[in-house]
Amino acid sequence: MGLISIDESKCRRCGYCARACPVGIIALGDGFPTTGFPTTIEKIEKGCITCGHCVAACPTAALSHCRMASNECLPLEAGWLLTPEQVGQLVKGRRSIRNFRKEPLNRDVIEQVIDIVRYAPTGMNTQTVSWKVILDEQEIQFLSLAVIEWLRTLEGEQVHGVKGMLKAWERGRDPILRKAPALIIAHGAVDDPIILSSSTIALATLDLAALPFGLGTCWAGFLHQAALSSPGVATALALPAGHRMYGGVMIGYPEFEYARIPTRNPAKVTWG
Repeated sequence: MGLISIDESKCRRCGYCARACPVGIIALGDGFPTTGFPTTIEKIEKGCITCGHCVAACPTAALSHCRMASNECLPLEAGWLLTPEQVGQLVKGRRSIRNFRKEPLNRDVIEQVIDIVRYAPTGMNTQTVSWKVILDEQEIQFLSLAVIEWLRTLEGEQVHGVKGMLKAWERGRDPILRKAPALIIAHGAVDDPIILSSSTIALATLDLAALPFGLGTCWAGFLHQAALSSPGVATALALPAGHRMYGGVMIGYPEFEYARIPTRNPAKVTWG
């Protein structure tokens, strides 16, 4: 089997597969569309990024890729596309949650969320984002303490917000990880030139994917900054050798719901 195979009895020669291929590997064959079927240009086949666009674009499931058969790619359900109003409510209704119920998360719920998030776009379909999920309350507190210790080293440098966070910690509050029941960290290889943008996109997708499960999230910005600046915090994360944290979110069930959409500044747009 070559890179792609065509079920000629199903192919209606629409050419969508060739148009959808982002690297131009698929040609339409001699005599197309009257005769001939889609085929690949052998000398550039190695440029295939296995994105699956060719399989996804085929309306009759006539095309299979050697690494993903058409029958492995589930059809989209009718009505899957939300209305602008529904998307607007979803995005505008999302809040950064800093107050969580004392209710543990089941591993299978987080697995379902991450299973959705793995479809978030990555540069050249590299799919190199890795995840670390921490469900242990003591481990999360240990990481918060590691960040606090790092902040104490900055106390004399007049860094904005440090004194307030240290005072909050002394009063028994956790301004770092908010006593969240779970923490999800996106990490990847330090020599991966695409991993930062891929991780950021994945975490932003996770932000929204968590909502239908009744979950709320908040970006763990202080932990991320500390992991980049403090060898002690980076070690405490216990990531694989050669990997770095590229972002993370606290996640759990919100203590209360929000009923209004707060105002935001107008978008700054330049039209060309």
